[in-house]
Amino acid sequence: MRANGRLYNIVVVPDTDAKVVNTHGSHSIRGGCIAQKVYNPHTPTADRLKHPMVRVHDILIPVSWDFALDIMAEVSKHVIQTYGESAWALKYFSYQYFENTYALTKLAFRSIGTPAVAHHDHPAIVNSVPGWVDIGYDIFGASYEDLSLADCLLISGTDPFESKTVAWNEWIVKGINSNHTKVIMVVPRRTAGVAYAESHGGLWLDVFPGSDTAVHMAIARIILENGWEDKDFIRDWTNNQWETDSGFGQGTRNTPWQWRTTWGKFQTKGFEDWKSWLYQQREAEPHEAAKMAGVDVQKLYRAAEMMAKPNPDGSRPKTSIGIEKGNYWSNNYLNTASIGNLGVVVGAGGRPGRVVTRLGGHQRGGRSGGRYPGMKSPYKFPGRRRHRMDLDRWLDAGHVRLAYCVGTTWVQAMCGTSSLQEAFRRLVKLNPHQVKTLDKQGIIDTLKPHSIGFSGSEVQCRTDNLL
Repeated sequence: MRANGRLYNIVVVPDTDAKVVNTHGSHSIRGGCIAQKVYNPHTPTADRLKHPMVRVHDILIPVSWDFALDIMAEVSKHVIQTYGESAWALKYFSYQYFENTYALTKLAFRSIGTPAVAHHDHPAIVNSVPGWVDIGYDIFGASYEDLSLADCLLISGTDPFESKTVAWNEWIVKGINSNHTKVIMVVPRRTAGVAYAESHGGLWLDVFPGSDTAVHMAIARIILENGWEDKDFIRDWTNNQWETDSGFGQGTRNTPWQWRTTWGKFQTKGFEDWKSWLYQQREAEPHEAAKMAGVDVQKLYRAAEMMAKPNPDGSRPKTSIGIEKGNYWSNNYLNTASIGNLGVVVGAGGRPGRVVTRLGGHQRGGRSGGRYPGMKSPYKFPGRRRHRMDLDRWLDAGHVRLAYCVGTTWVQAMCGTSSLQEAFRRLVKLNPHQVKTLDKQGIIDTLKPHSIGFSGSEVQCRTDNLL
């Protein structure tokens, strides 16, 4: 940084005395090097933008904040008054917690009232692990310490050694070395984390991508066939049909069966009914599941033993489950519901060393500044219920007239579909009504009738998503 005409180097020293979370000042490569991403005139980050930019004749021109905000405000008012609130869209990064998430959602939900809002990695304001919502699991309900207290830790869809450095180095490895935690890794390729887990009594389930649900069902079936399920946990903490229909408790207990689009045919009538259903599913038969997943069937039996077989003294192993994006992206209902059911069977949930959680990759969360205006969403289930807007589809269909993109790159952060990329190109780059003047009123007059403007953060200034 420069101060008083002189250049200074700033070093952030980790707190080596830290006793919680990032113990001993540990950090990931990304977290430890994040300061290298900020603006510095003497490094490759010298090209980071310090001012708002307006694209004139396809060239980004620096302007003042007042200049840019006036354009944003005038075009926003025109879009809302002419096309309605749903034509004004917000795509924002749902991390950094309260400061940005509260302000942005307050703007979108309370001030404007638009349903056209989505997080950085979702096409809508939805849950990434919907099967867990029905079961009653919190997405990030576990502490790192729980990962070190488990006797068995099932990790699916990620290798924390590669992508969750602090969780792995400071907590999971601690459990492996001091608590003799056995780690089951469910990933398609043999990674360094897999090798370490195997060398310490762990297990690698080398599944074909997309076969996770069958593997979960087969392991659960093996546990049930041997009578290894946590009967006390299931009796005390799972719902029967009466509790579900009456709307008591968590998860599906808050969802009376009448709300389901299948009119009561979605749920089973409690644990015994679900058990009978599971036995009837061809995919849950261990040899069939092993064939579908491309794994040795004996690995499924071994995983079931590690997770649920009682110890010689009759005590149960403490089993935890952690998943990440390789498990739940794309087919995220079946995968999350089936692995959530597996967690229930082994008695994992809200107890030390017995948790079900996403492992994450960065701090994430926030505080909403308003309620999502669900009744304004055009997407409906049969009956009265609506579901939240799929913003990608809404934009692709041409209904978005102004998109405010903050802290993320819209196309790259999603599935990278060619249709979404082409939609942006069609609506912005190839739109015949381009700004050809640096006069503020001229810019507003160009954008208002056609509403092609895209406003965004510093990141978007490097793409085509800016006024």
